[in-house]
Amino acid sequence: MMSAEEWATNVVAGKEIALTRSQLVSRSTDEVSNTALIGLDALMAETGIHLSAVCQPDALNDGEKAALSAITGGKDTEQFLVDRLVSDLSEFAQKRIAAGQTKPVLKLRLSGAEIVSESSQIGGHLMPKEENPVMGLRGVARYLHPQWARMFALQCKIIKQLRLVTGDLPIAIVIPFVRTYSDAASVHDLLAEQGLFRGKSGLQVHLMCDLPANAVMADKFLHYFDGVVVDLDHLTQLTLATDPANDMLDYDEPYNDAVLFLVERTLKKSREVNKPCELLSRSVTVQPKLQRWLSEHAVTSLICSPQ
Repeated sequence: MMSAEEWATNVVAGKEIALTRSQLVSRSTDEVSNTALIGLDALMAETGIHLSAVCQPDALNDGEKAALSAITGGKDTEQFLVDRLVSDLSEFAQKRIAAGQTKPVLKLRLSGAEIVSESSQIGGHLMPKEENPVMGLRGVARYLHPQWARMFALQCKIIKQLRLVTGDLPIAIVIPFVRTYSDAASVHDLLAEQGLFRGKSGLQVHLMCDLPANAVMADKFLHYFDGVVVDLDHLTQLTLATDPANDMLDYDEPYNDAVLFLVERTLKKSREVNKPCELLSRSVTVQPKLQRWLSEHAVTSLICSPQ
């Protein structure tokens, strides 16, 4: 077992990063093996176009339509997004393969985890107004809503096209905010309707463990998925009922005992069925207590996604 000091030196210094598009396209072959998770919403955000602009084009005003046309060069918005993201991701995938990363080559998190900063994108104002960005119409609940069906279909189209141009690239689709077993089953039905079948040509589907329910019932949820990524920040917020946007609350502790109990259970249940379990944090600083805990539980990497 590594000491906290060894963990900080050997692991945090080489932590895996969930990339934005600007980082994605600039990564060298030597750097790509350090990349664990890519958020499709983060990549799309850097285009300045929100998925709502594709779902509800008639709801855009004239100024937004003009801005959209300037970004896409007059090209169909949906096709513009598909072409751009597939190009970036396929180039990055080839670097991953060259670096020896094969199973899976890419992990892509679908959108719908939260709504922070969405209003600044073209079409972002069309999303429902919610006080807390991790409550409400998140994840699978959004995919199942008829109003956002096209949003889900577009992301599936990007993944299908990426696999087409790369020869069935081994990919793991990471699903955020899976509240119930029904959600877990439904998302596989939705993926299948779009031609994405778990297990076909190396396609995996992983659970984003955002919720205490996911951790408490990890053994049951893992029946539906090939692996899990624990979002420490979301798990903390929903375990301690905190809101990071509320300055009057100071409970932002991913090393809280209740949270770590849930993480430990998820790790244990994942290891029992030999499925990967990774941890995600939006903090660039790992507290000593958390370092010790990670070392004691043989966690050798932490996906770091500073925002």
